[in-house]
Amino acid sequence: MKHLILPILLLTASAACAAEPEVIPIQLRENLRIVYQVTDDVAHDGVNKGLFYARKLINTYDKQGIAADQVHLHLVYHGTGIAAVVNDTARKRLGVDAPNPNADILAELIRRGVQIELCENTMQQKGVKPTELMPGVKLVVGAFPRLIDLQLQGFAYIKFE
Repeated sequence: MKHLILPILLLTASAACAAEPEVIPIQLRENLRIVYQVTDDVAHDGVNKGLFYARKLINTYDKQGIAADQVHLHLVYHGTGIAAVVNDTARKRLGVDAPNPNADILAELIRRGVQIELCENTMQQKGVKPTELMPGVKLVVGAFPRLIDLQLQGFAYIKFE
């Protein structure tokens, strides 16, 4: 009998290990508040990393049946991240020779309700004019005061460098 129990236990244990892991569902499905701090113009899959992951997040919520009007996502840009949200003329002055690859994803995210915001202090320090911002980009008085304000309102904070 002992010789039969051990193989059965081993078979049961290996079957348990081979089972698919449980996927934990999203619990909160309303009034989702998220803020990304984007401090650099690092590219991922051809576009700014913050924008790439913002679209991925919005798409994930959409696939889970969460209405777009329940997702309140703000991307606050400052530092060298400014290059992601300005036109080609400003990018050249900032030392980035390549045209801005983010126009389409910016327009898509703004259309889907994402707030793209730029630190006014960064803009002034870098010599960028408001007319050089990509369409739909909003100005905030400062990145840190904006991030603090949103966090105090209950926004989940994610930093991109």
